[in-house]
Amino acid sequence: MIRRVFAVVSILVLLGFAAWAVDSYDTEWRRWQRAYFTELRSREGALSPVDRLNIEGQIGLNTAKVVTESGRTADMCMACHVNQGVSGFEEPPLRDLNALHDEVFVVDEMPFGQVGCTACHGGDPLALTSERAHEYMRDRYDEIFLESVEELRSSDQMTRQEGIERIRWMTGNDFGFVFSDPVPEREAAIERAMAWWRLHKDTFLTEGYGTRPSPFVPENPQAERIEELTHVTPRGEPLEFVGSRTCVSCHSVANPNGAPYVPESNVDHVERWYQGAYKSSDNPEAYLLNHPWLAEVLITQTVDDPERQNDLIAMMREARETGELPEPQRINGIMDQMASMDVTCEACHGPGSQYVKLMQKGLALEYEGESSAASDLLQRAGEIGRSNARANVQNPQIWALVSQLTEQTPGAQTPSREAP
Repeated sequence: MIRRVFAVVSILVLLGFAAWAVDSYDTEWRRWQRAYFTELRSREGALSPVDRLNIEGQIGLNTAKVVTESGRTADMCMACHVNQGVSGFEEPPLRDLNALHDEVFVVDEMPFGQVGCTACHGGDPLALTSERAHEYMRDRYDEIFLESVEELRSSDQMTRQEGIERIRWMTGNDFGFVFSDPVPEREAAIERAMAWWRLHKDTFLTEGYGTRPSPFVPENPQAERIEELTHVTPRGEPLEFVGSRTCVSCHSVANPNGAPYVPESNVDHVERWYQGAYKSSDNPEAYLLNHPWLAEVLITQTVDDPERQNDLIAMMREARETGELPEPQRINGIMDQMASMDVTCEACHGPGSQYVKLMQKGLALEYEGESSAASDLLQRAGEIGRSNARANVQNPQIWALVSQLTEQTPGAQTPSREAP
């Protein structure tokens, strides 16, 4: 009897070991390494059984993992993304990392073997499956933030705690949320978090708010390059109109509440240009037919359907060439937007979405006593407005539009090309 039990147990152990071996043999990271090394060997000729055994000997987690100076494992991404410098692989995990990052000069200073992947791309550095590894990559941050906000509304305290911990990691702020507070107080904190996100999410990916759970925190050189541009957001995306009423709400009053950010010259500038003769809402046809990019920005911002966007943009470009607008029924949406959303200021200074965000954040930091950080953002905002104005007044199409509107105004003086 004992021998039979021993035999059965031995068979079960053997089967369990065999199942583990089969499962281990076919793990995701092993499959990618096996495919990579097999392709390299096959380029030298037909594979023999010995070659295949040698390939199995090459496969391992130590092949390309990143470790800290203390010897701790820091990044396992290259257990799958193992290819550095070999062309000809089409599967995404095996494409050449060097070629994919050819224009990312930071790689020359901090190679993959030292930094790994998650320091820039985010994700779980120690995961060994693509699902877990890619779960928290940076291109999902907006989705992750909103998912975390929903967790804050959970009836389970631990779920709420997990949500606020993730938001704190992403933003460096808990917005006063306490997972055990009553619902009204939690909702107020959630609204503060959402207000922050609406203001900053466009810059979040490149600026990298919050402390990342990684031993490596390299600066993002792409963010630094884009920061020098004034006609796009820090993510390189097109700016959007905010409307002249937003601009005038601040710039029509000198030194509001004693702040030095709106000098008297700004008020004079508003009084001169923000009047009926120059308003885009009062002269929609002149702006649509003569302004080189206003229609495109407005259409891209207000029309969701990509096909409709392309049709409208093509129509407006043709209209600028012919000097005639399409039939009213074909562009009703555009004319309605021109009437309801005056963009006179932004027609010269450029779409104001990024300017407004920088000003709002700068003023908030100033209020909190962080004068140095506030000054940087406020100066950046001012440079965006001035730089775009300087560039646009040198554009012959825009200057012709300004001159045309001036000539239509009785007693108007010829404007100066100097940007305020």
